Parts: sequence; C-alpha cells; structure tokens
Amino acid sequence: MKTYSIREVLENIEKMPDSWFYMPDSAWDLETRGSFSLDSRDFPPDSTEYLPPQVASLGWKETLDTPMIEDVIANTNHQLSSATVHDYFEAFKFYCENDAFKVF
Repeated sequence: MKTYSIREVLENIEKMPDSWFYMPDSAWDLETRGSFSLDSRDFPPDSTEYLPPQVASLGWKETLDTPMIEDVIANTNHQLSSATVHDYFEAFKFYCENDAFKVF
C-alpha cells in the first residue's frame, strides 16, 4: 500500500483516500510515513487484508479517518487566521492523544 508523510496528508487531505490512516506506534514528526487502509466493506467480516501490512509487521496503529482529519484541519483554521502545517500537525497529534480538538 502507498505510504504518505503526515505532511502530505495534512497539506493535501482532499486528495487522500477516504479511510483510516495508520502510523507507527512511536513519536511522530511531519515526515513520519503512514498508510491508509482499504475499504473494509470490500473484504470478508473476519479479514484483516484491508489493513496496511505494517499494522501486522510493525505494529502500526489506527489514528484518524479522513473526515476526522478534515475536521481537525477545519477546526484549526477556525481558530487561527494563518494556520500552518505545523499547527495542523499539533492539532492532529492532540486529537489522536485526547479525542478532542486542540484549543490554540
């Protein structure tokens, strides 16, 4: 499966697959690469073949799905008049850790 840096995802979310984004279970920076899952509805209920192979081989974890990443970006834009990719990244990490929007 194709991998993307978190920078690519945050700067081009409208071009990303509409699914869950998986990343390493470690500290992230803007160049950390992750992968989107395939649509689980296209696979049998007990299958994990829709997951990026790194989930099984490297312990990658589910972060947010595409619509939620879009919401994190929109919320950041609502709070900051000149939001940067670094702001989006901080908001993304905060949401992943706290299941809540970051207040800037």
